[in-house]
Amino acid sequence: MSTTNPQITTITLPVSQNQSVDFVKLLKKYLFHWPLFVIALALFIVAAFFYLKYAHPVYPINSTIEFKDDKSAASTNEKTGISTLDQISSPVIVENEIEVMQSKQIMFQVVNQLKLWVNYSQKDGLIVNDLYTSSPVSFDFVKTAGTIGPDGEKLEIILKNRNSFALVDEDKVQHVFKYGQPIKSGFGTWQLTATPALDGFIGSTIFISIQDPDAVSDNYLSGLKVSMENKDAPFVNLALADQVPQRGKDILNTLMAIYNKNAINEKNRKAQKTIEFIDKRLDSISKDLYSTEKMVEVYKSSQGLTDINSQSQTYVASQQATEKALNDIDIQIEIINGIENFINSPKNKGEQPSTTGLSDPGLNSLLDKLSDLQLKKDQMLATTPEKNPIFDPINRQIATLQGAIKDKITTIKSGLISSRNQLKSFNSGFQSSIRKVPGQEREFTGLKRNSDVKEKLYTYLLEEKEEISLNYAASVSDAQIVDDAHAGKVKWPKPAIVYVLAFILGLAAPAGLIYSRDSFDVRITNRKQIEDVVTIPILGELSYQESSTPIVISQGRGKFAIGEQFRVLRTNLYHVHNTNESGRVTLFTSSTGGEGKSFVSANLAVTLAYASRKTVILEMDLRKPKISVTFGLPTDHIGISNYLDGEKLKMEDIIQPSGIPGLDVIGCGSILPNPSELLERATLDELIVNLRQMYDDVIIDSPPIHLVTDALIISRVADASLYIMRQGYTQKAELDFINEIKSEKRFPKLNIIFNGIKRDKYGYGYNYDNSYYNSYTEKRKHTVGNMVKKFFSRF
Repeated sequence: MSTTNPQITTITLPVSQNQSVDFVKLLKKYLFHWPLFVIALALFIVAAFFYLKYAHPVYPINSTIEFKDDKSAASTNEKTGISTLDQISSPVIVENEIEVMQSKQIMFQVVNQLKLWVNYSQKDGLIVNDLYTSSPVSFDFVKTAGTIGPDGEKLEIILKNRNSFALVDEDKVQHVFKYGQPIKSGFGTWQLTATPALDGFIGSTIFISIQDPDAVSDNYLSGLKVSMENKDAPFVNLALADQVPQRGKDILNTLMAIYNKNAINEKNRKAQKTIEFIDKRLDSISKDLYSTEKMVEVYKSSQGLTDINSQSQTYVASQQATEKALNDIDIQIEIINGIENFINSPKNKGEQPSTTGLSDPGLNSLLDKLSDLQLKKDQMLATTPEKNPIFDPINRQIATLQGAIKDKITTIKSGLISSRNQLKSFNSGFQSSIRKVPGQEREFTGLKRNSDVKEKLYTYLLEEKEEISLNYAASVSDAQIVDDAHAGKVKWPKPAIVYVLAFILGLAAPAGLIYSRDSFDVRITNRKQIEDVVTIPILGELSYQESSTPIVISQGRGKFAIGEQFRVLRTNLYHVHNTNESGRVTLFTSSTGGEGKSFVSANLAVTLAYASRKTVILEMDLRKPKISVTFGLPTDHIGISNYLDGEKLKMEDIIQPSGIPGLDVIGCGSILPNPSELLERATLDELIVNLRQMYDDVIIDSPPIHLVTDALIISRVADASLYIMRQGYTQKAELDFINEIKSEKRFPKLNIIFNGIKRDKYGYGYNYDNSYYNSYTEKRKHTVGNMVKKFFSRF
């Protein structure tokens, strides 16, 4: 059923209530097509059942690996000052290692090591069993030829017996070969070898699939997940999903083993490279060190150096000793000169000089004897005159002693002068050596520094070589396997989830179909589509009504609920004509045929007649008339075309009673070839003027406006125009055409009637078909034919 929108009263609902109403309408719209949902649900649930029956379960495979604590390693290096030459002991960056573990290179090695590029399977009805762990044969390439295509290569093998098998070609021809026999194909030369499981497959058909190892690596790599859940703990989890648990475990275990092997090989490679580098540097530094030490040796030899510090101290000490010896000699020379002057003085007058510091005992002895003789002579002179002969022996002794002393002095003085000259020479040499020491020390320090640097570097490299050699000998991986690969419970499919998804898809698929159908539908399905484009008011809405008779209006309690909608339309038409009581002319038209124009005009005329309004309906579709047939009147009766064509007719000749009290019909009459020209004649104006005087309402059923111009011609005599649009039939493109008509003001008081509304199908309109319908109409008989027709209409 549908509702009318009286022009007198407008009701505005709150937003939330509007939204609720829209949701209810949308729900009802989709529920109208419930057979689609039932069938879709059944199909998807059945599909889910067979999917669960034949789908291969997928198992989650997990393993865990631990890395050495990179933080502790780094702190140890900082404390001990380990050189960067030791790449083996360098700290591990776990994020980098994760990227290495999920690299294409490692997965490629795994695929080749496990021969994952070849797959063996056996069909058991609709189920395909993977023979990863139990294949009766093993495929091996003898020689490859080019690359394998993106779809791979398929082989169908029939195991004849323990010695031979048959290869089935594309034409289903069998070619028998022996196990181990090379077979040449387009992708290379290959052979099959029997495995211990062969006896259990004699007579069976085995399917072998050969894929490109690169593509297989990419496939497994896309499913591999390597992650570190806690960054503070260096534990890395490896996850993979596979239909064969053992294959998944083999992949992860092999991947970890290859990673550890590669890590150790990389460490060993770095260690070997480092040791080779150190050996080269040691050899080079050894030569440089020998050359530098040789230069130090040559320099020491040329300069007569052993130890510059001790030698310089010796020079200083020797100079000081020489200076002291020179002082002593000078003192002794002074003493000798004093003695010499004393001896050379006449009669040895004066005091005898001091001999302190004189180191010659012979001279001291002679001087003591001279002193004793001189003293003895002086004592004798005190009592005896000097000329006394007694003094002759003493004088001779004194003279002899003086001569001996002079000779002794000459000898000693000569020796002291010679010693002084020699000491002065020594002293000069010591002073020259001391002056050379700073330059020698500078040159020696430069040579020694260069030698010491090379010596330290040589020693350091030797120590590093020993340390790296020890690490190389005990090299282990930084990763330790905590948990070997293990399979969990079935990851997919899970029956509950599959059935839930089937249920959701069973609802979503038909809903999507309905939505898509509506989205791409070019026809008008609801009132809002009209109101959004055109500004012409909608006078009323009429529900779609199935009936065996074209007239669905009856007096009193009607058989059809649409009768109440026509009564609402009758009331709204009263306001369109500004409450005029008589002589109202209403024109009915539409865009194209089939929109219900004749149905609406005929039933509205009946509704007006039942309201005690004298009404006449004009069948002015002079090309395809329908009104006469609608009211069961003869189609050959003279009518409008005859009247307009100039035949001498009276009004009474063309008017026919419809059989309904108060309602007359003026039929089309003869079908003439020039209806447009007839309608342009003034005779039409005269006809309408006379009818205005005779009737309260004049209803004109005109042709569709988008096909012919008749309605535009007739509009000059009308007071109001009603444009019929049918839900699910009228094209949306017609709205622009109606706007054009409105802007050109071709029709007086143009209004729209929205006809043929199917509330359930389009989720639109008020519920006239239920409570309202039951209170006004009789219940419809539910025949098998009606039920089948209604059922299929819901698609």
